[in-house]
Amino acid sequence: MKNQRLLVLPLLLFLPQITSASVFTIPQFVEYKSWAVGIEPEATLSSSARGSGQGVAFNAKFTYGISPLSNLQIGLGPGSGNRTFRFGGTYSFDFIPDLSGQVGAGLATQAYYFNLRDQSGRTEILAYPYVHKRFTSSSGLEFDPFIAMPYGLAFVNGNYDSLWQLALGSFFKTSEHIGLNTELGLGLKNADTYLCFGISYQD
Repeated sequence: MKNQRLLVLPLLLFLPQITSASVFTIPQFVEYKSWAVGIEPEATLSSSARGSGQGVAFNAKFTYGISPLSNLQIGLGPGSGNRTFRFGGTYSFDFIPDLSGQVGAGLATQAYYFNLRDQSGRTEILAYPYVHKRFTSSSGLEFDPFIAMPYGLAFVNGNYDSLWQLALGSFFKTSEHIGLNTELGLGLKNADTYLCFGISYQD
């Protein structure tokens, strides 16, 4: 299952009063007992009525293949504007593998804590159903487009908000160990719109 991509959708879902970490941030699905590390700049393009406002963030992520069909990812990073720091984890399960003649599908669950300038902190718990399909171009470039629809809850100061977003993007395998990803998150309910890019190394 080497090179199978993880639609972690993580998707990026995200949220009111703060920008969320992208879903597919480093969407690669790594092989069992293999690992990947990556970095991902992220920009918030617009915010919801209760959004975090425009800003930029820098995410670092580590992904490990805990079974042939599931990955665990840990992420953290600083940000500007209202978001000063974030950390959390994502578990992804590809229950329909991406095989020849078959579209891959899965579900990711994510929990992240965000430190905010104007609040003590915010915890988000999200689910990311996703679908993806790997293709190879005539030149040999592998790419894996995905679509995910993250939804869940954000908790702050004893209150909660429901979140809903649409995430679109693709992973590009540029060499045996190096990959690139890009993702656009569209806020549907209490969510910001963001754009991110990433680069990752897989063992």
